[in-house]
Amino acid sequence: MILKGRLKLIYNKVPPCEVLADIGTDHALIPAQALLDGRCRKAIACDVKKGPLERADRTRKAYHLEERMELRLGSGLEPISMEESDCVVLAGMGGILMTELLGDSLEKARKARCLVLQPMVAHELVRPYLWQNGFEVTDEALAKEGEKLYQVLTAHYTGSQRTDWKRLNAYIGELLVKNKDPLLQLWIEERLNKQRKIVAGLMEGRLTEEALLEEERQLLSEMESLYAGIRG
Repeated sequence: MILKGRLKLIYNKVPPCEVLADIGTDHALIPAQALLDGRCRKAIACDVKKGPLERADRTRKAYHLEERMELRLGSGLEPISMEESDCVVLAGMGGILMTELLGDSLEKARKARCLVLQPMVAHELVRPYLWQNGFEVTDEALAKEGEKLYQVLTAHYTGSQRTDWKRLNAYIGELLVKNKDPLLQLWIEERLNKQRKIVAGLMEGRLTEEALLEEERQLLSEMESLYAGIRG
């Protein structure tokens, strides 16, 4: 099995663990690779629909992992019990759904030693949710497939809420900047293009509140300053 791009980055962020839970597993490639590499002792592949679990079953049979990988039907972290999994992967879903699923099983998420999160859209909602609920973001990285960029976060529960963050932190990612991610410039360019469209749309709107426009202009200005600094 050879994982590439987005899946490879997600997998690379999975630490050695006892039980890996892959939420929204689809083909179960990540838990299968973790079992084959000895990165985990057992894997639980979860999905809310039967179709993905049927694909996951084909994967585990292809690699003779039936005794070490369980398939469970259900929403989010509901199929796993408290403290059953020490590493939980949530990937391939939007940031809104991701935060909702974490919120539905917050204590289970807090008990896990590591969360590996890969939001497809609305990623800017994920960090604030983690910070407000006592999680620390410990790593961030980017991958590129074709023309699309993907972001992966790792986090764990500390119980300490963070209050000193800015919107720029949520949209870009401090650790991407600190670690000088090779794809950081492209990532900021993508964010900048979206933010410029938001500001332009608000400026054209007749009923736009001045406070909202100023807030989005401020975020745009901070992005532009960061981008200028990155380019040197």
